[in-house]
Amino acid sequence: MNETLEEKLVKEGWLTPQQFINAKEEQKRLKKSLYSVIVKLGYLTEEDIFIFFAQSCGIPFINIFDYKIDPYLLALFPEDLYYEYLFLPLFKIENTLYLAMVNPLNAEFIDRLKKEIDLEISPLFSSASAILKVLFDFFGPRDYFLDLEELALTSSLNLPFSRSSERIKVNLSVKIKFKDTRFHLISSQPIPATCIDISRDGEAIGIETIIFLPPCSRILVEFSSFSKELEGEVIHCTMRGKNQYLLGVKFFNADKDLLRNILGKELDNL
Repeated sequence: MNETLEEKLVKEGWLTPQQFINAKEEQKRLKKSLYSVIVKLGYLTEEDIFIFFAQSCGIPFINIFDYKIDPYLLALFPEDLYYEYLFLPLFKIENTLYLAMVNPLNAEFIDRLKKEIDLEISPLFSSASAILKVLFDFFGPRDYFLDLEELALTSSLNLPFSRSSERIKVNLSVKIKFKDTRFHLISSQPIPATCIDISRDGEAIGIETIIFLPPCSRILVEFSSFSKELEGEVIHCTMRGKNQYLLGVKFFNADKDLLRNILGKELDNL
């Protein structure tokens, strides 16, 4: 891995300077990857390492145990291929297949899958142990060794937040109800979230929540102070931190009266 990425571990507060020095010394002694050594020393968990990778390249990290795995999607690829590349199909939305992967920057492999199934591929980070647990449950256990150093994180992805109009900053508790039948969450309970901004035209909002929801998925947004719900579509979902995601949601039918009730005089000039 390049030095810049390693230095981010200290700069971004994942490790103290002394922990970084200790890990580098242990790495030289053991001749192992730095990231494997960090986990071995107990400074970070395996999941922490993958979240660090995800934040460094702008690809969301997801907890695959939030979702029900579809056996039909697992049948898309041979069992050996899953263990060779350590990935997992999570859900299909329109013409896009979302994959949990230990290395979502393996462009050559992703292009290969696109040609095999004639679908777009949207890769997401997930930890090796989580993917293996699901594969073990479906196919049975195998011996598997992953060297974290093999993940070649050399590219970046920066997804812009969709802005249909000027945004008004807010801080409102909301609940997200899942309305999409194309994939299923483990929990049927509403997802707690916070609305952080609303477009002045009343057509879109920004929401911070605890779970990744793919673009084009349909949801209901319930504002805690009101009994009315608004139906919308996720335009994009980006990662803010561990279990922190930013959703851009566009409503199918904007309700300016509801927004006036929420924001009061802020929308008087509409």
